[in-house]
Amino acid sequence: MVSTQILIGGDGAETVLDEGGLRIVDSRTRVEIPLAVIQEAWTDGGHHVEIVLSDSAMHRVDAGNPTAATTFVAALTAALPAQRDPAGSARITVTQLALPEDAEKPATDPKYPRRIVILIALAAAYLGYVIWVAVGQGAKVIAPIVATVPIAFGLGMMLVGGQRTLLHFVLKRRGISVPATLDFKTTDGAAWYKFTDVDGAERTARSKHVGPVARATYDPENPADQLAVEISGMRHLFWAGMWILGSLLPLVGGIAFALTPFTID
Repeated sequence: MVSTQILIGGDGAETVLDEGGLRIVDSRTRVEIPLAVIQEAWTDGGHHVEIVLSDSAMHRVDAGNPTAATTFVAALTAALPAQRDPAGSARITVTQLALPEDAEKPATDPKYPRRIVILIALAAAYLGYVIWVAVGQGAKVIAPIVATVPIAFGLGMMLVGGQRTLLHFVLKRRGISVPATLDFKTTDGAAWYKFTDVDGAERTARSKHVGPVARATYDPENPADQLAVEISGMRHLFWAGMWILGSLLPLVGGIAFALTPFTID
């Protein structure tokens, strides 16, 4: 049985190993190589995998990181048949690819408007509490009380953004990519994808819905952690940066507001 593996190159190209053979896919072409014409494969521990065909032709593919390269070579070597086909490059199929159509955007989950209503109700209740405290204790205590909300909110956003940024670079350094399929969607609009790691264990990961088939990149040193997985089709580093940038305004504003009783006579 072939252990399905995916290598993700720095230019977005993918090298896929599965039961059907080896496929090298970029934005313009798909190269299909039967396993029977592959003589051997190796990596020097760097970011590339060298694939040698039975007619001595060589293909060099970007592996992304050394961990993924080593794992891919081991899986490919184990999948090679005992009898090689000497035809080599003659059995390779190259297909020109059309430009992909824009993906259909998922519909907004009906529970999101309900959440907005709940947040507005909570904000109104908090505002009433602040007014009640101000009437009983004086206006100077309002600022520190109100400031706790944006400060806590900003710290939470900063923590989420920092964790996502760290995870992205960890997976860039040692992540392994495998195919993932949609398992189920929950009522809050999230999608759960299932995939099988290189050890044969089935895992799941939560993401936004990006289609019935995706790619899961996970940390081989912590494969059971559902949070240490990235599902393809999302700009993970971009959104991590947005979380961090978005945290600055409530943090700075909250701290400044909390200090107003001490700066204004």
